[in-house]
Amino acid sequence: MDREIPKEVRNKERNKKIIRYGGMGAAGIVVISVLISLMRTGVKEKDIVFSQVSTGTIEVSVSASGKVVPAFEEIINSPINTRILEVYKKGGDSVDIGTPILKLDLQSAETDYKQKLDEEQMRSYKLKQLKLENMTKLNDLEMKIKVSAMQLNRKKVELRNEQYLDSLGSGTTDKVRQAELSYNVAELEYEQLKQQYANEKEVLDAEYQVQELDFSIFRKTLAETKRTLDDAQVRSPRKAILTYINNQIGAQVAEGRGRDSRHVRRPCCRRRQGDSQDRQREAGRYGEQRHSFV
Repeated sequence: MDREIPKEVRNKERNKKIIRYGGMGAAGIVVISVLISLMRTGVKEKDIVFSQVSTGTIEVSVSASGKVVPAFEEIINSPINTRILEVYKKGGDSVDIGTPILKLDLQSAETDYKQKLDEEQMRSYKLKQLKLENMTKLNDLEMKIKVSAMQLNRKKVELRNEQYLDSLGSGTTDKVRQAELSYNVAELEYEQLKQQYANEKEVLDAEYQVQELDFSIFRKTLAETKRTLDDAQVRSPRKAILTYINNQIGAQVAEGRGRDSRHVRRPCCRRRQGDSQDRQREAGRYGEQRHSFV
């Protein structure tokens, strides 16, 4: 006859099964994890070098062959007839804005400019003098008009007195007519002076405007002379490469011709190293270092 198994025994058997199956499952998971980690490729963090990336210039020099062509060429002509005194640069030199390249003989041009400065001052004084003379003339006419107005008032009073005396019988008709004539003449003279003042004022104003316009034209001519003198200083108008220059000291340069017979080229290409530099010299051209940005 079967006997019932105690509850404690059943619990022990169940715990043994749970422990056995659980250990087998844990072992399987560990084995699978190890296999996966062995099959996966990777690198340790200590073997990696970390650094911060920034934006900057990458300069790389390479050897290349070819012809360097500038973006454009500027030929500067002499604004005056002159000659070369000194040469400061040569072909192939880099120049910045305002860099002296040649020294020209500007003595005659500077003397002419100084004479025009003196003439400008003299014209300014003459213009002021004309203005004062015109004011004096108009003031004189104004004073004459005032005197004429006073005389006209006096003639008017005399006429009234003669008319009053004639009404009393103490005067005569001839005196009244004489007083009327004097009054009419004085009135005409007064009107004539007023008209003369208006006409003289218009004439003087027009004359002053003409002289003022002439002075303005002269000042523009003087400014043009100053600009021409500045252009004859032979300075680089921009940052560029000098490709050719007339280095013959004492050579005459005619107006409208290349004052230094030079070419200022705006660089457009990178200056190469090695054989490229020799080719650039053969071509007679140089280029600017161009930078790449990332």
